[in-house]
Amino acid sequence: MNIKIDYEVCTRCGLCSRVCGSRRIIIDDDNRPVKLIEAGCNDCGQCIAICPVNAIINTRTDMSKYTDIIDPGITFEQFSHLVRNRRSIRNYRREPLKQEHIDKLMEVARYIPTGSNKQALKYKFITDRELLSKIATAMASKMRILLRLSVSFPVKLFMKKKTKSSAGRLVDLFYNEGIDTFLRGAPCLLIIYTEEKYFRIPQWDAGIASTTIDLAAQTLGIGTLMNGYFVELVNRFKSIKKLVQLNSKQSVLTAICLGYPAVRYKKTVYRRPLDVKVL
Repeated sequence: MNIKIDYEVCTRCGLCSRVCGSRRIIIDDDNRPVKLIEAGCNDCGQCIAICPVNAIINTRTDMSKYTDIIDPGITFEQFSHLVRNRRSIRNYRREPLKQEHIDKLMEVARYIPTGSNKQALKYKFITDRELLSKIATAMASKMRILLRLSVSFPVKLFMKKKTKSSAGRLVDLFYNEGIDTFLRGAPCLLIIYTEEKYFRIPQWDAGIASTTIDLAAQTLGIGTLMNGYFVELVNRFKSIKKLVQLNSKQSVLTAICLGYPAVRYKKTVYRRPLDVKVL
């Protein structure tokens, strides 16, 4: 069994059994917690984190990483300001993203919750200027192809007029005015991808990861831009996937442009009131 319980220390409080999501830990007739079966334990660490006397270890994990919880000292107002101050950045300085900052973002992303504790996400930072330029050019080229196809039947039935107009504007600015409308001149592109086909859970995990990284980046003075166009194009065209050194079994879930902002916003922005119902 991967879960070991020191009964000389255990207080029989039963908390480990209560927080075990699949009830692999049960309480026996002597009021002791017992690991029932090995199968199905996903090493989530809940039983270890809840134990008040450190009576539980998991032989499959690094026990030194279970540290005492520290109050981050963040108020709701402070977090609200962080969210409201955040802007999508489309103007970046040429300064490369510091390796120290990449490491910090990944240290935070390491601890996000993932469905069934699969931890199936992979991360790729592209910082090479020449490669970034090739990616932007490839995106523009493939988007132009899609726009040309959009006038034919039945493709035109699946591309909305508004989408076509917006994409057309990006292509026009890229080729006719030399403006990087696809990566926005960002010195770094972060790709979050997976090989896991576990329902759609990795996709949800990627949403959590990208949001976490997005907000953490603000605390380091890093600007961000979620790049949905890249996600769509890389998953549709093998040539772009090959360009970023991904294989056919790997699916890109989210992508983020990262860099130090060349502009500084002075105000928050308006957002429509939410449509909220409570049943």
